[in-house]
Amino acid sequence: MAIILHSLPPPIHPAPNKVPVRRMTSLQVPTYPSLGSTRFCSVSPRCQLTKAFAVPRRKVMSLILSTCILSEIHLDDVALAQSSVGFREYIDSFDGYSLKYPGNWIQVRGAGADVFFRDPYVLDENISVELSSPSSSRYKSVEDLGPPQEAGKKVLKQYLTEFMSTRLGVRRESNILSTSSKVADDGKLYYQVEVNIKSYANNNELAVMPQDRVVRLEWDRRYLSVLGVENNQLYELRLQTPENVFLEEENELRQVMDSFRVNKVSG
Repeated sequence: MAIILHSLPPPIHPAPNKVPVRRMTSLQVPTYPSLGSTRFCSVSPRCQLTKAFAVPRRKVMSLILSTCILSEIHLDDVALAQSSVGFREYIDSFDGYSLKYPGNWIQVRGAGADVFFRDPYVLDENISVELSSPSSSRYKSVEDLGPPQEAGKKVLKQYLTEFMSTRLGVRRESNILSTSSKVADDGKLYYQVEVNIKSYANNNELAVMPQDRVVRLEWDRRYLSVLGVENNQLYELRLQTPENVFLEEENELRQVMDSFRVNKVSG
């Protein structure tokens, strides 16, 4: 009896999943307000960006390209941010003053001051300019405020009045750190005043037992004012910053103070 062997079909192996390969031909790098419009940097297709760049508070740091496997890369094609944002100048020819401010700060409309700029990353850090009405009092010189020490007391009193709180358990501590006067390169006399204000509050102001009302520090800020007189008006540059930020950025903030000028308005 003949035995017929039927050949078995060859085993069928599932085809491997095909994963689409996405090639990177260019990397779009967003820039910041001080660096203009969006720019592009060409990167080799084999280069993979493994670490994103970080945006610090006041400095736009260089972009970090790390762990790159590439045949060649042309540094001229890579758009790197400058390590310092520099300064921009604001000139108000109508009201008669000018100042310099950090290049990455933004102007805020409707803040109540004549002009208002703030740090986009540290919301408690800002610059503003206030000016008196010539109809209420006519100033001839900043010395109308008295010596710098007396002007410092008036500046601090004004700050405390503005920051007055009706909340229970809130306490403010304030100190005049320094007062000074100087004649700037425009031949005008300016006063500079620096104060520190700390705000404390109870975490549970309605608690019956004193031990349940724990006092904590809400904020600790440095306030710097520059006072000048022109056009029968008193001009005040105000710079507010957290105390720990001031310690890091003191040099730049003092450049802002030193840049403030009051100018004669024609007409």
